[in-house]
Amino acid sequence: MEILVPLTIMIFLIYFVFKKVIYSAKRNLFKDQEAWSGKDIKIKYSQSKEISESKRNDNYLKMIAAESKFYLEDQSKNDSE
Repeated sequence: MEILVPLTIMIFLIYFVFKKVIYSAKRNLFKDQEAWSGKDIKIKYSQSKEISESKRNDNYLKMIAAESKFYLEDQSKNDSE
């Protein structure tokens, strides 16, 4: 009987601690997903000559590569500051 009471208390303590840890881990993992859900992604287009001279329906991969290059340059500038 002397062992049963502390053992039961320890089991409940461990259960509640792990429950709280798992709940907070779930909340933190899905926090970014909740922030992005239901929002449209807006793409900023640069005023590049190469992109503006090309036709709208022509060469999508070239446009995507150019835009991603500008985006990565902006991100590297922001990271270095």
